[in-house]
Amino acid sequence: MPKLKFTQGNPAAPAFDALAHGLRRIAAAGGVETTQQETVAVAVTLCGAERGYWLADADVADASIADIVEHVRRTREAVCADGMACFAAGDQGGVSGVVVLECVQAADPALIDILATAAAAALTIAALAFDQTLLRTLVDYIPFRIYAKDRESRFLFGNNRMARLAGVETPPQLIGKTDYDFFPAELAAKYFADEKQVMDSGQSLFDYEELVEDQDTGELGWTVTTKVLLRAGDGAVNGIVGIGYDVTQRKLMEERLRERTQALEVANARLEAEKQHQQILIRKLSDMQGQLLQSEKMASIGLLAAGVAHEINNPLAFISSNFGALERDARDILKLISAFEGVEGLLPGEARAPVAFMKQDIGLDDIRQDLDALFVESREGLQRVKHIVQNLKDFSRPGGTQKEMADLEQGLNSTLNVAWNEIKYKADVVKEYAGVPPLYCLPSQINQVFLNLLINAAHAIEDKGTIVVRTGYDDKVVWVEIEDNGCGIAPDHLDHIFEPFFTTKPVGKGTGLGLSIVYGIVQGHHGTIEVRSDVGSGTVFKVALPRAA
Repeated sequence: MPKLKFTQGNPAAPAFDALAHGLRRIAAAGGVETTQQETVAVAVTLCGAERGYWLADADVADASIADIVEHVRRTREAVCADGMACFAAGDQGGVSGVVVLECVQAADPALIDILATAAAAALTIAALAFDQTLLRTLVDYIPFRIYAKDRESRFLFGNNRMARLAGVETPPQLIGKTDYDFFPAELAAKYFADEKQVMDSGQSLFDYEELVEDQDTGELGWTVTTKVLLRAGDGAVNGIVGIGYDVTQRKLMEERLRERTQALEVANARLEAEKQHQQILIRKLSDMQGQLLQSEKMASIGLLAAGVAHEINNPLAFISSNFGALERDARDILKLISAFEGVEGLLPGEARAPVAFMKQDIGLDDIRQDLDALFVESREGLQRVKHIVQNLKDFSRPGGTQKEMADLEQGLNSTLNVAWNEIKYKADVVKEYAGVPPLYCLPSQINQVFLNLLINAAHAIEDKGTIVVRTGYDDKVVWVEIEDNGCGIAPDHLDHIFEPFFTTKPVGKGTGLGLSIVYGIVQGHHGTIEVRSDVGSGTVFKVALPRAA
């Protein structure tokens, strides 16, 4: 690429005058961008060009001059081609930019070299001034206190925030003074000791909290401070550089957070106490529910008491009135007769005849046999009383907690005996037993289920009807159905019949716990209960219990 060949059309004096004037303009330029613009303007005037522009490193030149620009940047040699001139402006640190001139008339290489050198120096000064301004702005307005001290902990530098903390108006008022000139002695001694430790040990202090007193407001606060060594060019320790930022608000927030945490802990403790109290109440409620269940049992037994009393009074009447005296007197009479029979042979023949006739007439042998039957019947009556009383006990005491093998059909029979006086005036009972196998369960609770369902079935029948007790089983479950042909259950009541205290009976006629008890017992045995009902046709309750233990 050829070097730029300048014409000699311009006299030297005017060119130098133009250069001198241009250099003064460049030197007076403030920022980097203004310096670039002045450099282009001076070059246009000095070389007699029609126009010119500045290309920074990041700019992409037109393809027609890209090679020329690249050559100038690389060699820093001024060149031209076809009336176009190009030279670099920069120093030994690198090229700041390239000036491109179009339609060049005349120029002096020496003057262009002076222009490029002056422009590079001006650009360096402008950039340095910008950096200094940027750095000073950053230091003065950053929300940190920044300072430097010598080995005697005298201030070498401080920013605005440090000056305000020390209670002075401007940073220069800090220079040459120590913390003792601004802060309470105990705080100043602490700062001095920390800085001496850093300078003596050569170990910096990073992010430690220290207490400060704002001399401008008089308020105490906390800052997080870092202190590092200030070294000379040869590595010698000249002092320290410190930077700190205010964390008083954070500390206050932490304190408030601790207070709120403590308040939450107290609230949690109260909640925990309330939870425990609620658990106690739940246990009490569970106990009360058990008592209500037991009350429902006893209410059912109470309904049966009048009829059961009749069943008990009959055997008790003949047992208490006849059995003791009859057995005693009859045995004595038979002994007396046996004694007479022992001496009957001593009587003359005409005297024995009437006795023999009387024995035959009254059927003495039959009497002996009848008396034995009477005793047996009386003992059976006693067994009936014991059986009825035992059935009552089964339903009047809380069920046990130990499961055992039980015959459900036998339990149904026992429950029917207990409930018979309630049922016999209302319905005929039809048993359709399938011979179900024994089931591992709580028999007393299962009997309670049967009792409640049977009593409900009897109550559903207004005049005279039929109750069918049906059993069945398969590989997984044993089931019992209790079917009546009573009034049935309304569809809008079916979803509520197992809810506690729900009842369709008149006030005072039911507690609404019977089917709730049934549901709870069946659920406790991991079984299911289903109901089918048609109003006016009757209801079927089916209880299915798993065969697995």
